[in-house]
Amino acid sequence: MSKKAVLMMTFGSPEAISYEAVAEFFTNIRRGVRPEEDEIKTLYDNYVRIGGTPLQAITREEVRLVAEALEGQAKVYFANKFSRPFIPDVIAQMEADGIEDCLCLILEPHFSYYSVMGYEKFLESQTIRFQVIKDWYREPALINYWVEEIRKIIQEIGSQTYRVVFSAHSVPVLALEFGDPYIDQIYDNSRLIAEGLGLAPDQYTNTWQSESDIGMPWIKPDVLEYLREQSQHPDHYIFVPIAFISEHIEVLFDNDVECQELCHELGVGYKRPPMPNTDPRLIEALLSTIAKHLHGDYKIHQADETTFDEMAAPRDSDAILKEDQDIQMPDFVKKLIAKKGRENVKMPYLVKKMLEKKFGKKYD
Repeated sequence: MSKKAVLMMTFGSPEAISYEAVAEFFTNIRRGVRPEEDEIKTLYDNYVRIGGTPLQAITREEVRLVAEALEGQAKVYFANKFSRPFIPDVIAQMEADGIEDCLCLILEPHFSYYSVMGYEKFLESQTIRFQVIKDWYREPALINYWVEEIRKIIQEIGSQTYRVVFSAHSVPVLALEFGDPYIDQIYDNSRLIAEGLGLAPDQYTNTWQSESDIGMPWIKPDVLEYLREQSQHPDHYIFVPIAFISEHIEVLFDNDVECQELCHELGVGYKRPPMPNTDPRLIEALLSTIAKHLHGDYKIHQADETTFDEMAAPRDSDAILKEDQDIQMPDFVKKLIAKKGRENVKMPYLVKKMLEKKFGKKYD
């Protein structure tokens, strides 16, 4: 029997709430390019406003609970995409520990090219075979968690009116053109919860949040824009950030500060269920997900063939791949080109430049 591991991964967070620690974290997100000082200052101020972030402590406790339940079946490791412990460093430790098969569980329930692929690109080993869980948002224990916690709020509201506002981290509009399943998964997730609650169509809606400035338009409506555009408001809005499972800045600032302040400005009640965090129902969902995949197929991961850098900045012409190099692009790009033709596909800058070099023509 091979020596198995489960690698639980999350986005990461600053290692301290200081200006330079936030700058380092932000620079990691930007792939080594330090953001403008005003961008760093804004993010730093947001972390100060919420009193820091509990994400790492919460995640480590989630990992501990999963490891305790899996004792004897698999060794459990934890890594971050953009802060310590970094994914490559943890993989090196797994290699030293003699791990042969690694099941990767990203602590984001939905699949997106702009999230999951961003983790997959760091999976590299000559000795470890990997299997990546693509999504797990349909786990009954997780759906039940949201249904039960939202129902508590509805019962507390009583006879007053309300609307449930499901929100998820936005993605660039480009995701629609590439058929990213994330958007449909978010709507499906919302529908499952709404059905569990027996909500009428006018009692809930979907919005997007936490977009960042990377030079392209994002999926709308933004949650703040949605609130401002309503001609009539219920007595309460119940905010449910279903793309996340733990308390962190996107929830504690984007929802609990920005959305709550706007609700107060509009004279509307602000409600939000607690995040799953380390709740037994979440741990049940994580363990159920792991059980479905632990004895599945593992293989050596070729990140360059299946992923792309979702944050890559435009490159100068002398940095583009040389003509004699083989073109590499994600499978979903290949499929889209095959379906629509190269002339009809809008694609990330780097993919576009690779095609231009390969085929000697411009793609607008």
